[in-house]
Amino acid sequence: MKTKKVKTSSLIIWLMVGLIFSIIMGITGGAMGFGSRYPQLNLIAKPFVCPGQQMSYTQDVSEVGSATYWTANWFCVDEVSGVKTELDQNTVFLIAGPFYGLIFFVVLLGIVYLYWNSSIGPAKNDGLRLW
Repeated sequence: MKTKKVKTSSLIIWLMVGLIFSIIMGITGGAMGFGSRYPQLNLIAKPFVCPGQQMSYTQDVSEVGSATYWTANWFCVDEVSGVKTELDQNTVFLIAGPFYGLIFFVVLLGIVYLYWNSSIGPAKNDGLRLW
């Protein structure tokens, strides 16, 4: 029996959609979400937003009713003079987020690959092969 394969154009389109989705999730869920709760995660952006300086943050916790909200304010600190320059939060999110998005994308690819080639996946049940 001849094995059916996914069309290359369809595979490329779905990979691009998955990559864009992953980067959006990396920015919103990773950098903005987890990065506000655990600000040290966003220190990955330091080489890009504070070259040659230290990057620091202050974390604010607000409780409204039974809900808790976390925010972080970001600063570049000059090591020589000690001057703090506040950073725009969006800059930090847009630099750190794609790193988390790429990690999320690799995890998604791994899950899809494992499922596709598992005993219940399409590749083992006369379905389509990815490659």
